[in-house]
Amino acid sequence: MTTTRQRPAAAVLAGRPHRGIRHLLHPQVLGVVIGGAGASAFVHVNRGLLPAPWPTVALLAWTAALLVCAWAVLLRPRRLRDVGPPRPGAGVVYTASVAGMLAAFAVGRRVLVAVDRPELMPAVVVVAVGLHFVPFARAFGAPVFGTLGWVLAAIGVVGLLLGVVAGAVPVAAAAVVTGVVMLLLMALDAVRPEPVGRPT
Repeated sequence: MTTTRQRPAAAVLAGRPHRGIRHLLHPQVLGVVIGGAGASAFVHVNRGLLPAPWPTVALLAWTAALLVCAWAVLLRPRRLRDVGPPRPGAGVVYTASVAGMLAAFAVGRRVLVAVDRPELMPAVVVVAVGLHFVPFARAFGAPVFGTLGWVLAAIGVVGLLLGVVAGAVPVAAAAVVTGVVMLLLMALDAVRPEPVGRPT
């Protein structure tokens, strides 16, 4: 007879609702903790570039989004899905995506310095971070990465275009919005019901 202690940890977690704060190493929880740190960096690195009173507004929006995300991911009981092992080649996809993102940072910085527009760099970062998420959706069987990636890339492109016309403020605003939107999308994914037929 198989006991709970003998069963794989993911299978045990799949059986009944759990609070994520008790399973911080589960992929559905750990990924959000890491993403939340990145989202927070977007907000705090860039909100000081906004004119008053927007830094305070950005801080309040970030606080609210962070609390919603923490409730949805860490405190709300839910069934943590048995994600299983990554698909073959997922490690290569991950490595290539991160390398591409870092390359985009370097190339973007060089181009912006060459055209004397370094203040646009936060928008380039947003686009690169967003696009690096997109391949993860298929590689890790997590559609949320596709949604997150395309939404972030779109925000970054809008910020870049507005920044070309109006300077650093819309670029900083786009980066701040990116952080808040990341937190809210991750919270939404955590409360979304599992599709019928998907393992829980």
